[in-house]
Amino acid sequence: MTGLVAALALAAAASGPLTEPVAGWSPFGPPEVFRGADLYGHIDGGAELYLELGFDVLDVQALARGEARLEVELYRMTDPVAALGVYLSRCGSETPDSRLADRHTAGRHQLLLLRERYLVVVNNPSGAPALAPALVEVASALAGRLPPAPVLDVLAPLPVVGRIPGSERVIRGPVGLSALFTLGDGDVLGLGGRVTAVAASFGKSAPEGDHTLVLADYPDEATASKAFEHLALNLDPSLQILSRATLRLSFRDYAGRFGLVSVEGRRLSLRCSLSNPPS
Repeated sequence: MTGLVAALALAAAASGPLTEPVAGWSPFGPPEVFRGADLYGHIDGGAELYLELGFDVLDVQALARGEARLEVELYRMTDPVAALGVYLSRCGSETPDSRLADRHTAGRHQLLLLRERYLVVVNNPSGAPALAPALVEVASALAGRLPPAPVLDVLAPLPVVGRIPGSERVIRGPVGLSALFTLGDGDVLGLGGRVTAVAASFGKSAPEGDHTLVLADYPDEATASKAFEHLALNLDPSLQILSRATLRLSFRDYAGRFGLVSVEGRRLSLRCSLSNPPS
């Protein structure tokens, strides 16, 4: 960034949580600030999901303590659910540290922490094992500078039985959905970055056996019905429709597995990659 744009970006970061020493670590070098589509300049190839979920601004700051270096990325999303969506897409199998109260996963090279609408990422570029405790210390100190985390129930509609830990996802558009299943081109569920869907994978202990479940709650029944009709008309050509009712559609996918889309009230349910045809 140069000129006025750079000056405005630096001014915006001047009073942020990364401008003061953090747990004995001091800012090293100028901060970087990425807003909106500028995020492509930091994570080219991965920014689409952040923007789709609801991205506001990213602050990046190197930290120094003697000769040691860390890097902090502070993602501010538009709302706590968007932050949860980004965290779930990155956290994998979580390895928590008892010293942190907020949801997080800690490793030697990187620590991810979720708090309110923020995702805190603390990187250890050298990978030195001696710096692993510092990741926790920095994340804890930064969490204390951020608003308190709300209680989120967005994943509550997903069944517990058979659910595979770490498979949960938040979806607000085609980028998030395509990572799970190819249902059709574009925003086939009509989420538009405004409607929130949740998803998870299930194993053999689930009543339906192993499959993926997507649940989308629309503002009202009429919008849910309209979304179903749009999906039915724009279903991917590789999916063979087996049956179709007013608000229910079953199909077979290219791999010979099965799927079911249905609407009840304002909720659209998609079960895909089923071993057996839906009853």
